[in-house]
Amino acid sequence: MYTTANRTTPSAPSNDQATAFCDSADKRWKQIDQNGVVSTFPNDGMKNRNIITNGGFTIQQKVATASTAIAAVSTTTRAGVVADCWSVTTSVASNLNWAQIDVNGAQDTGLQSRHYGSIISSSAGKKVMISQWIFGSEMAHLRGQKVRVSIKHNQKVGSGQTYKLGLIQLNASGTVDTSPAFLSGAWSTTTGVDPAWGTNLAAIAPDSSPTGENGTINGSYLDVTTVATTWTRSSAVFTVPTSAKNLVVVFFSNATGGTTDNISISEVQLTQGPEIVDWTAPPQAEELVRCYRRFCKSFPLTTVPAASVAEANATPSYGILGKSGSGTALGCIIPVVFPVQMTATPTVTLFTPITTGAVVYRITGTTPAAQGATATRGLTDRGLCVTATNEATTNGAVGDIIGVHWMASSEIVA
Repeated sequence: MYTTANRTTPSAPSNDQATAFCDSADKRWKQIDQNGVVSTFPNDGMKNRNIITNGGFTIQQKVATASTAIAAVSTTTRAGVVADCWSVTTSVASNLNWAQIDVNGAQDTGLQSRHYGSIISSSAGKKVMISQWIFGSEMAHLRGQKVRVSIKHNQKVGSGQTYKLGLIQLNASGTVDTSPAFLSGAWSTTTGVDPAWGTNLAAIAPDSSPTGENGTINGSYLDVTTVATTWTRSSAVFTVPTSAKNLVVVFFSNATGGTTDNISISEVQLTQGPEIVDWTAPPQAEELVRCYRRFCKSFPLTTVPAASVAEANATPSYGILGKSGSGTALGCIIPVVFPVQMTATPTVTLFTPITTGAVVYRITGTTPAAQGATATRGLTDRGLCVTATNEATTNGAVGDIIGVHWMASSEIVA
């Protein structure tokens, strides 16, 4: 062990040893292991912080936690809605479910996260891919840096299969935080045919050294063999191009799976530096705020957004009827403030409480009822105003409580 300052990087030591030294270039204490991997002792702030949001699949606002068909899943886009910040793409857009599993009552051996996500097929003959888009503000400090991408996987049902772990960049020709078509065409079901990325999206090849953890570097990806009913961590090191504008973490199957195949995943990480970082779950409140920047709603955390949800089960955003009289324009005005500032001006969807539709509902007064034509105005990344015309009857009175449900999304799904 070196204990003297102003040393250049020493040679890799013998097996099962590590050498500590002070680097003369930047005056930081580091160590070099038997594989020649140099690690800086933790004094670099965000260095070991996971850039992936919801890597433990703990937050799931959009879909039910029980096994549910993946809505809008396609062969070309990231529109397959699953846990917050994650999307599924497939080579055959049918018979594919997602489930969030809570192991708090009986922890899985080899898993530190409380939750994991499962992609479940009910028919053979399809490939699956899960991905997360990383916004420019969250990865800018990684340009020109080495990062380690890691994932824990478990072939809960079916025999072990080859999956590929990769890191995609939006290159210098792209527009930051603006996704082109995710794939340039439908993903082939042929074994060994990788997805063809859209314009200005390109795979970053893993570094050849250090070698991949529980996987083999093969071209642009780390080839991973899943293990039946066993949690296994696989990871690889990538050097982020200095011109990269966004990053996308991907994990996809190399061949079509069998009927009822179930690939389970959790503890996804992207950390600065080549060292292997053990999973540490962030506080749930912090994780929820990070998710809110991409998706938020008026419903409770585990209630899936929908019309007809009773007020007792999901409190809507409230306002007060400001004008009486049937068909009165702008009789209803409801200000909506998002819980956090979102990543961009979102797409907003409205839902009527208690009954079907997408309009404001009068909750109190004589014969509560849905109101008339509803509109939004002043939409920004901070909130909006919802307005509506009074219902066609004269039942409403000034001061009656009105409400509307909403969800807002700035997630990139192209």
